[in-house]
Formats: sequence, structure tokens, C-alpha cells
Amino acid sequence: MKNLNINKIGCIVGIISAVFFLICSVWGVFFSSTELKELHFNLLQLAYPGFDFTFFGYILSLVEAFLYGWLIGAFFVWLHNKICCGSKAE
Repeated sequence: MKNLNINKIGCIVGIISAVFFLICSVWGVFFSSTELKELHFNLLQLAYPGFDFTFFGYILSLVEAFLYGWLIGAFFVWLHNKICCGSKAE
């Protein structure tokens, strides 16, 4: 099996994670109930430390979402390369 590229997969998963963050944060604005908006805001703050509906807080959380995704993608690639490709003694 072929080794996966850690940078390509990391960036792809990071971008997907950032897009999901954007969708999730915008979706929370459209809740009609104040309690649901507060719950959604608290969950976003829990998942992304520093999240706030300010420019700096939003950008910081977007960068965090990308980094979390990149790390998950990099871990997946490392695991795939270790298990599927192994170290070949040649």
C-alpha cells in the first residue's frame, strides 16, 4: 500500500473542519429560542477556547478548528502509514 502525505491529508481535514465550524456557528444564530442560542454558544466556547462573536474571537476559533482538523488528519495518516504500510526491511 502507498504511504499517505501528511500535509495534504492534514490540510484537507483542516479545511473541512473549518467549514463545519463556519456552518455550525452561523447555524446557531438562526435559533429562535434564547436558551438554544445560549446552549449553542456555550458548546462552541467549550470546543474552541477563546470563541466569541467578536472579530478576533471568531478568527481565533476558525484557526483552532483548522488546527484541530489538521492534527486529526495527521494522526490518521501516521496511523495508516504505521499499520498498513509498516516499516519495510529492504
